[in-house]
Amino acid sequence: MQVFQQHFWGYEVSYPEDWVHAAHGDVEAFGMHEQALDLNYDGKGMGYLLIRCELNPYQSPIAPLWSKYLARVAVMHSAKNVGSSPFRVGNMEGFEAELVLPRRENKRLWVGILSAGGILLHLMVLHRKTEFDAFQPIVSGMVSSLRFAESVSDLRVTPRGMPIPKGSVSAPAEEIFPEAESLAPYTESWDAFRTDAPIDALQIFYLREAPVHGWELLAYSPFPGKSPETTYATLVTRKEDGGGAAIHLVPAGEGDASLPQGHIVIQYLKKG
Repeated sequence: MQVFQQHFWGYEVSYPEDWVHAAHGDVEAFGMHEQALDLNYDGKGMGYLLIRCELNPYQSPIAPLWSKYLARVAVMHSAKNVGSSPFRVGNMEGFEAELVLPRRENKRLWVGILSAGGILLHLMVLHRKTEFDAFQPIVSGMVSSLRFAESVSDLRVTPRGMPIPKGSVSAPAEEIFPEAESLAPYTESWDAFRTDAPIDALQIFYLREAPVHGWELLAYSPFPGKSPETTYATLVTRKEDGGGAAIHLVPAGEGDASLPQGHIVIQYLKKG
């Protein structure tokens, strides 16, 4: 078995050596071969496991979120909901359901949702009914293998020791974060990076990785916030030596909340 580790969300899943993986936006897809990950493919070995994460910073009740997800999937696939049941993997809890597809399709569709603190994992499995014995035991084992890492690999850190996710590109702080000028009196220095990562995934990344690298989390203001005036996420941290940093995660596109990508601005605070 090989292990896939999602760099931002931090989950891991084991899958067979001869299976393949591909990322499609915010969805991680796994199948028996590359063609199987094409949604239009209908040949031998068709089928896939899809995993998509969502931020749930206020840990809203999962039941209504599950109902919306289930209804959306059912409409997309012209499927009939035959009821759901509780679902558990490790210490993650949620719901699962098997949806009945039109008989002419000869396919099986299963969906699930798991809650892991402030993260929701949306799962979907689709495969041909006649290939159940070859597909289902493998994908069931994959779902059962889901777990979260304490820290992910391929990280680099700033000279001050703040972790930076892969794919980050340095940029001037004032280009990303207009508030930098007004916060200058409280600031010793800045680091700033552009990314292609969703802003919700960046929040999970820093909630996990900043403490691992010695930054104690003092406060967290999520984005989107409960108030429409919240235009970015902020994590306030400090180190044992008294140094502090505010991590500002800013939506791409001049603060347009509809855009999923985010950028990183690290404000190192003056002591005292």
